[in-house]
Amino acid sequence: MKRTLSVLLFASASLMFGQTIVSENFNSLTAGNLATDVTGATPGQGGYSIYGGAASDYQVVAIDAAHVNSLRITSGAGYSSTANTFNRFAFKGITTTASAGNDILQGTVDIYTGPATGAGRIQCALYDATAGIVGIGYDYSTKKIVGMGRLTPVSTGTAAFYTITLGTTSTYTANTWVTVSFRYNKTTGAYTWTTPEGSFTFNNSSYTFTPGLVPLEYDFISVTSTGNTVANQAAVDNLNLIYTNSATLATNEVTNAKNSVSVYPNPVTDYVNIKSDDKINKVEIFDLSGRKVFVTDKNEQINVTDLAPGNYIMNIDTINGNVSKKLIKK
Repeated sequence: MKRTLSVLLFASASLMFGQTIVSENFNSLTAGNLATDVTGATPGQGGYSIYGGAASDYQVVAIDAAHVNSLRITSGAGYSSTANTFNRFAFKGITTTASAGNDILQGTVDIYTGPATGAGRIQCALYDATAGIVGIGYDYSTKKIVGMGRLTPVSTGTAAFYTITLGTTSTYTANTWVTVSFRYNKTTGAYTWTTPEGSFTFNNSSYTFTPGLVPLEYDFISVTSTGNTVANQAAVDNLNLIYTNSATLATNEVTNAKNSVSVYPNPVTDYVNIKSDDKINKVEIFDLSGRKVFVTDKNEQINVTDLAPGNYIMNIDTINGNVSKKLIKK
């Protein structure tokens, strides 16, 4: 567990979308405390550990019907430049052994902005034994999505986990779900972050990348910043972390359509509803072996009664791009 912040995710299976490492929607967890030991020593539900604050700061809750259960984290009402007094960490260890040719680490996550009245951010980040590798988050003050990546200034040669502003115009209001993604190329060390505004890369000759990093842990963090005086509350859901490759991304990349797509109920027994601001061209459902088991051009309600109980990937093709959601059939 990383106790100090720098400056500033199922078992593995091969999918046509990549090699799954983590697929977490919190629906198998019970509403209430995620864990009880705030020292991080004893894991709680789902193997998650927590650090900082009180157990009540980490809640499995039903924010809306579309997301069923989500993880809501509440920060402390203050800020410290020297300690994690007001920061909150929920984390879990992972094993990430990439199969041959899968050199791109990609994560997609839904972020719920919450009241967004304080200073700080909610973020999802991957760490190795040393520091952060890659991540993405929502800044409460600017109302913008920010990326994170390990960069080394040429002038000092000392790597740190930096926060990078993504985009220039889009802001995301209070109590809104935003689907975002991050990508780390293990071969080159380069980063890409995707928001509803588009995809962003980091290119600055004053910094170098670090290739070959392997994550050992993923964290959901509510971190405070200078001037914060409120208990920031935000949530995360639908984390999907995969290893993939450039060839797979070229044809089946999990992208973020420039709209909000909701799938509910999830888990589902018979009919699943899809809510989208944009026209849906096609919906495809794949099992965890990558086999296509369902396809339709219907865009509101789909009958999945004939699907066997289990976990699936639903690929929703809209006029503004593709969105992939995990679907659980009861």
